[in-house]
Amino acid sequence: MKTFITIILMCLALTGVQGQNEVNPFIEPEFNPPIVYLGLSTGLENMIGLIGPQIEIVASRPLRVGGGIGISSWGTKWAVNLQYYPKDWYKLFFKTGYSRNSGLDDFETELKLASGSMEDVRLNLNPVDNLFVTIGYAWKVGKRNKFYLEGGYAIPLTTEDYYTLLDPVELHSDAKNELRTLRPGGLVLAVGINFAVGNK
Repeated sequence: MKTFITIILMCLALTGVQGQNEVNPFIEPEFNPPIVYLGLSTGLENMIGLIGPQIEIVASRPLRVGGGIGISSWGTKWAVNLQYYPKDWYKLFFKTGYSRNSGLDDFETELKLASGSMEDVRLNLNPVDNLFVTIGYAWKVGKRNKFYLEGGYAIPLTTEDYYTLLDPVELHSDAKNELRTLRPGGLVLAVGINFAVGNK
């Protein structure tokens, strides 16, 4: 009789544990790592410009290799990067990489000349390269997707000859400073969303 009662109690205990697992909302299901993330991003000095598609290949849990291409005020912009997630698949991350703006030919804009007058000037915006370093935070969206914010700095590698005047004019120092400000590089503020694809 004691053996029978012991068996009944064990069965009830196991049933109770199984029921808790089924209804307990705090037990996380096993995470299924994606092969890649595909998404879009935008922002100020964003690695792929004003807006564009991007890809993030999962090399390992903490490491991702990414890249993308988009449009910018200085022509087409593309970049490659390396990302490191020290804590989890999401949350805090660090990113570093290289970007290149293609420039624009026969670009026309109003600039201040050395004489002090404002005139339309034609120029070529030459290609500009940058190295960038950012820190960000990613939130899980749905089961495996993510939304993220990041900030950092892009260091211009092209600091001279980043434009070529096509008109025989001399620019005022204010105009030169304006072009230097418009040149890609500087403070980075970006936002993006990536969608998980495939299973590891």
